[in-house]
Amino acid sequence: MDAATQSAEERRPRLTGTPWTLWTYVIWELLRVFAVTAGVIVTVIAFGAAAKPLADNSIGAEVVLKYVTLAMVPMLQFAMPFAAGFAATLVMHRFASDNEVVAMSACGMSHRRIMAPVAILGGGLCIVMFVLVAFVIPNFWTRMKELATSDATQVLVAAVGRGEAVTADRLMIYADSAREVDPPAGSGARRRLLLSGVAAIELTAAGSSSVATEFTAEDAAVDIHDTPRGMVAKVALMNATVIRPGEGALVTVPVAEPEAASVYSGFEKGPKFLTIPGILELRRDVDRSLNVQQAKRPVASALGELDLWRCIERMAPSGTLAFTEPGTARGVRIEGVAVSAGQLSPAPGRDGFRLVETADGRPVRTATARAATLRAVSEAGFEPRFALAAPAATAAKDLASGLPGRWSPRLDDLLPEGCAPTDWMRAPSAEVLEASRAFPEADGAGPFAQASRGLSRARALLELNRADVVWESDSHIANRFAQSVSIVLVLLLGGCLAVAMRQAMPLTVYILAFLPAVANIFMVSGGQLMMSDGLTLAGSAVMWGGNAVLLAAVLATWARLRRN
Repeated sequence: MDAATQSAEERRPRLTGTPWTLWTYVIWELLRVFAVTAGVIVTVIAFGAAAKPLADNSIGAEVVLKYVTLAMVPMLQFAMPFAAGFAATLVMHRFASDNEVVAMSACGMSHRRIMAPVAILGGGLCIVMFVLVAFVIPNFWTRMKELATSDATQVLVAAVGRGEAVTADRLMIYADSAREVDPPAGSGARRRLLLSGVAAIELTAAGSSSVATEFTAEDAAVDIHDTPRGMVAKVALMNATVIRPGEGALVTVPVAEPEAASVYSGFEKGPKFLTIPGILELRRDVDRSLNVQQAKRPVASALGELDLWRCIERMAPSGTLAFTEPGTARGVRIEGVAVSAGQLSPAPGRDGFRLVETADGRPVRTATARAATLRAVSEAGFEPRFALAAPAATAAKDLASGLPGRWSPRLDDLLPEGCAPTDWMRAPSAEVLEASRAFPEADGAGPFAQASRGLSRARALLELNRADVVWESDSHIANRFAQSVSIVLVLLLGGCLAVAMRQAMPLTVYILAFLPAVANIFMVSGGQLMMSDGLTLAGSAVMWGGNAVLLAAVLATWARLRRN
């Protein structure tokens, strides 16, 4: 710096106080433009958010306004950064083009002080943004989801209109058409739906792929009832054909009524619908996730079956197997028997083994058999039990009357006497995983091999679902922090560009600020998806790389501003 320039710098006045009046004015102008812009963007995006459920007929016209009103709050997380950038660009460009920035500088204000109101507002909006995305917006996502799925009749009609099957508990229904009518007086139904061209499947358990019963009918009526456990559908199929694949039975009945099914009883609240404390709680207790519970079921069933076979192993050397039927006074005792791979045969030196049915500990029926099958049965939602099949049992006798009797070819729900298998579904998934590692998948055809077959795959699926909950939780927490930080950077970038490019058109300046902001949104969203897939380091780099791009643009613009 030469002497003349140094002398000019020394003669320039320096502002020593804090220009609160000026800062307040600038902040007020920024807030005014920000509020108007955010309001317009939020309204447009909120109506866009309602387009899909409207197109799918998931919501009716009568609730559109309520849905859009709820959607406005979550849409703020997308609208606020762009509105902030637009406000900073417009206000600071006007100050710069009217030479007000030059006047501030001539009065001794440094560039840091000139841009201080923008930074102050950015810090305030960052806090507001974080409170919204961390504590407020998840509740509105939840209410939107509930509103879009709570009208069970609307959901049914929408699914039929799209040609999709409706799943409700254990029941899957497909229909060619559906229309709503008034329910009969005194029926207690809230809504009634008439279906035509109906096919329905009743599964053995919710989430299972095993079919218990198949129904086909030309017409059906679905009554929706409000109950303490949510909305329940009662289906009546007229002139229905009923098929039970397990029994090989096919019948035609005037009216078939499957078991009442819960149409809507809530939905799983993943990290998207949880506040940050809720996400942290879910991360600590991953068993709260429905996906983890579903993945735990096959592992727990296999462990339960292995527990049962351990009990049989302890009994087998004595040649007598004793079973009870939980919840009843009945039991079964098998005497003089040998067990091999679930097949029952007479003990060495015997022609057959004796089957004894007991009630209250007293024998009531006996039979003789030369072969029988013992099989562990696991049904979703129930602890494993044994099924005893002895179709060739002979010489059955009713001990009470002394007359010949009949031995049932199959007895279900049998538990080895004195055996108390662990209810693995109630155990934490971490404990289930630890127990399952003690049973590597075995080869062969024995009961242990059958129970452990597929165990390693089920265990891997459970481990993946547990990890998914952690990955998803971490990705949402990081996403919310990254979104909050971005609004400060967009605001600063718009303000610095507006002052540095005061000769350009405001729209041109905004486009230059808009492009990095859009890139940041894509990078934050992409980084979250990568983190939720387990790519934690790479996902974090991409997510925060968006803010790094904005920061680099701010620093480059600031350097140019100071030079000029």
